[in-house]
Amino acid sequence: MSRARQAKHKERLKREPADKASERARIPGQRSVIGPVALAAVTAAVAGVLVAIGVSDVAGSSGQPSSARMEKGVSALLSGIPQKGDTLGQASAPITLQIFGDLENADVRTFVVWLLPDIIQEWVRTNIVKLQYRSFMTTSSPNPNVFVSQQAAALAAGVQNTLWNFIETFYHEQGEEHTGYVTEAYLDGIASQVPGLDISEWESDRESSRLAKQVAEDDRTARSIRFPDAPVFFLGRTGGKLTPWPGYRLYEEPGLKAGFTKRPTHPVSFITSKTLRLAIEHLP
Repeated sequence: MSRARQAKHKERLKREPADKASERARIPGQRSVIGPVALAAVTAAVAGVLVAIGVSDVAGSSGQPSSARMEKGVSALLSGIPQKGDTLGQASAPITLQIFGDLENADVRTFVVWLLPDIIQEWVRTNIVKLQYRSFMTTSSPNPNVFVSQQAAALAAGVQNTLWNFIETFYHEQGEEHTGYVTEAYLDGIASQVPGLDISEWESDRESSRLAKQVAEDDRTARSIRFPDAPVFFLGRTGGKLTPWPGYRLYEEPGLKAGFTKRPTHPVSFITSKTLRLAIEHLP
């Protein structure tokens, strides 16, 4: 790393994570709740998974993942699977699944740590599905500038085809929400664990306005379909139109009280290996 870049890097480390000096990447807007998924078969399948692992587990936490997941390791999970940019899997895979997430969001962490490994093993390794990671800002990231910085850091790893190593490591080491733990030092620590990542190039790529623009565009796409929170999924045949897949949510029963509105007890979408199969079967 050159002296000029080293000085620049040190200056960035001194900045507070809640720095509001730049407003160029601010992402405005709110999301609203939509109704439950229509496919009864998919609903039943996901409900079974939620019961099996426990609703409290699905609700997510920022604690460390189970020892079994840690032993498996990020490298072992991704080993041998091609990566290019934001994509994991063979370019020729007939099905594309886009995952919109916020690196600080505990619910996305729950999906990545508990449900995504089976999808990778059963669908990505068999060259049927390829995954694409997209950015979606949630209330878990209260500072828009920090959100853009952390998501651009992941995309910068993707320039070297290691984005999925970066985001998997981030989610496994995710801190408590709203504690301001995402600092330059934290992001450097994640990057240092990515095998083969050239840190100097990664630092340089993070400064690209193109990456910040991509984060903003992804976020607009996700919020345009009015999902309440991350993760959000788009699914379709590769080369064709990808459509939103709302997953499954738990709702309170309306009861007998007049005017009672059916409300989500946990308005977050989840997709599992089993429900992915059902969703693919229903593709046009």
